[in-house]
Amino acid sequence: MCGQNKLFRHWVHMAERCPRCGFIFRRIDGHWLGSWFINVCVSQAAVVVVVSVIMTVTYPDVSLPVLAGLGGATALLVPLVFFPWSRTIWSALDLAMRPLHFHEGVDPYWELQADLHRLREEERIGTTELSADRPEASPPD
Repeated sequence: MCGQNKLFRHWVHMAERCPRCGFIFRRIDGHWLGSWFINVCVSQAAVVVVVSVIMTVTYPDVSLPVLAGLGGATALLVPLVFFPWSRTIWSALDLAMRPLHFHEGVDPYWELQADLHRLREEERIGTTELSADRPEASPPD
């Protein structure tokens, strides 16, 4: 929302609200299922990559203990390492799919900043385009 970092108190403990703008991260019951889904997909993709690389490199003498060990380690470590990113990515996706409402308690300053920036940019471009489209008034003879 506002670009604040340090949203996690510890690696897996996310703040309830953004410390800067007050955005509530868990907006509805079951909110974090999307984060869980992203984390599972990334973890499965990482396991497939690791297993594929090991099989490609060691073919035809594939060592099953090495394959199982590295594949299992990947399956355990990637979800833990990727956890904070899955939460923040899901919060951004959720915000894009379900825009904020005033009753959600976010400081209106942060809600309106993007619109204010866009309005100023349009005013700047519009003023330039209008002056380019309009011929200068000639002084009376």
